[in-house]
Amino acid sequence: MEKDLKISIVVPVYKAEKVVARCIDSILKQTYDNFELILVDDGSPDKSGQICDEYAGKDNRIKAVHKENQGPSSAVLCGLKYVTGEYVFFVDGDDYIEPKTLECLSSELKQVEGEVICSNYVEDRNGGRIIPVTMAAKPGVYEGKALDKLKENLIGHENRPIFLSRCFKLYSTRLVLDNLHFLDPTIRMGDDVNMITPVLLDAKRIVVMENAYFYHYVFYGNSLVHSYDEGLYDNCVRLRDKLAFILEEKKISSPKDKADAEFLTFLFLCIKAQLRRSASIKTIASQIKAYCNDGNNAQIINDYSKEITSPVNKILTFVCKRPNIARVAIAYTIFKLRDSLQK
Repeated sequence: MEKDLKISIVVPVYKAEKVVARCIDSILKQTYDNFELILVDDGSPDKSGQICDEYAGKDNRIKAVHKENQGPSSAVLCGLKYVTGEYVFFVDGDDYIEPKTLECLSSELKQVEGEVICSNYVEDRNGGRIIPVTMAAKPGVYEGKALDKLKENLIGHENRPIFLSRCFKLYSTRLVLDNLHFLDPTIRMGDDVNMITPVLLDAKRIVVMENAYFYHYVFYGNSLVHSYDEGLYDNCVRLRDKLAFILEEKKISSPKDKADAEFLTFLFLCIKAQLRRSASIKTIASQIKAYCNDGNNAQIINDYSKEITSPVNKILTFVCKRPNIARVAIAYTIFKLRDSLQK
């Protein structure tokens, strides 16, 4: 790909004063140097914003933007107002990337409408453990009928064919901007899924790279995905409804069924968060039972649980089908032991 194509990198930053310099430095070390870096300080109460300003003062490719805290989606939306590149790439402020990330991703571009280049990633765990994570979709170029088939299977599967994170991918900027009206900034859990699903469903060309592990996702046990949040369940219900709307708008078959199946993934996250609470088993069991009995959740669990293959999700299915104190206690013990082994 010609080097004159500019890549805009948007980095939302929040309470990352200890790690944001690592993130920024990894971007500045890129072998592909025609990029701009937009750092969005999402109202950080620590020195994150100051660090962003210091970097911006040293390199004219960097712009530091400050806003009140409204969550990652709001920060990304803010950053996208400043992009000037033909392509856009997202990095979270507490993660980092390999030096050849942009060079390798951009080498797959054909400069056609609606491109998305997808890579895999590695998970950085405590103790220096690096765990490679690979997409289910086979490496290759998806266009025409192959792309249509991929889109039909994008939502509603335990093992998504393509990661629905905004990270790990290089996008046509226009493709992203044209689909921002689908994004609900109030959705905190699954905000990536809300943002990226319509983008991928609108893409004209998707490339899944082989052996491409450029992005380092740094695992934090206290992140929203892994911790209890009182509004988490209601958030996931809103996401399910939004996904059903997106799928219908993009003319994907059985939109409600696919959104319901995807919702099971987020219901499991809610239950895992409950199992990690510092509360009595009785309290946890009562809340999990309320989740499972809400609306048509029992039917969703029954319809799609047979497709579950992950050992962790099998345990959660075991709890969901009969959320009594005994089953919750078993799962609680397993998750406590599992979490202690991962520290």
